[in-house]
Amino acid sequence: MRVEELMTRDLVTIDKNRKLSDALTMMEKCRVSRVVVTNSGKACGIVTEKDIAEHLGTSRHGKALPSSLHVSTAMSTDLIAIKSSADVRDGVELMLEKGISSLLVVNGSEPVGIITKTDILRCLTDSETPLGEIMKKDPLTVPPNKRIVHARRLMLDNHVSRLIVAEEGEVVGVVTEGDAAKALYAFRKTADKHQYNRVRNLLVGDVMTQDVFCMGTSDTAGEAAKAMLEKRFSGIPIVEGEKLVGVVTKTDLMKLLL
Repeated sequence: MRVEELMTRDLVTIDKNRKLSDALTMMEKCRVSRVVVTNSGKACGIVTEKDIAEHLGTSRHGKALPSSLHVSTAMSTDLIAIKSSADVRDGVELMLEKGISSLLVVNGSEPVGIITKTDILRCLTDSETPLGEIMKKDPLTVPPNKRIVHARRLMLDNHVSRLIVAEEGEVVGVVTEGDAAKALYAFRKTADKHQYNRVRNLLVGDVMTQDVFCMGTSDTAGEAAKAMLEKRFSGIPIVEGEKLVGVVTKTDLMKLLL
């Protein structure tokens, strides 16, 4: 299968001089986790929920009001592209090699779309591979009483986009890069620059999603792919009874193509 058969053709773009809050609003409205950044109408970078969460939580930008931060302060200028005629497997290998979740798709030098891990899931919905064979055991977790800036740091250090919130081995919630970015922004929008310590003391339990969708080890990769596409998940906790035993991510599913 070629990249052009799975890619998203309608590029969601934002000018580099727009506010970070505009980027977050656009992501929520368009139900995406990244937008292509433009300068004078030409693609010059990309900004993701992860980028925004990092910048809203760093000490460098922590005391600045959100209205003073622009897309250019958080975007990545390292746009990695793939030809629309390339095999999807080439795209999977490139994403895994670079540790990224999307590729700009080009025809010659002209951007024609974007392909993400979510797009690639669409060719995995028939997989019969049991999740117990591909899940990561002993997944990274965070308790609900930890600070959100601690959770954000765990995500960055471990290159993950979400953390399972657990107490005594049981799943009680999930917190994502998007949750962290939106919570930090929403709080700081109503706080002034002298209330930075209050921002840093926001807890995981304050912003996590409590109604968590879980699957079992005997469920299939195809079922997981369908659930991720329908529910917009990037990872699913795997449980036996009430106990957490693993996690399956988009990356785990993508590797089935190689």
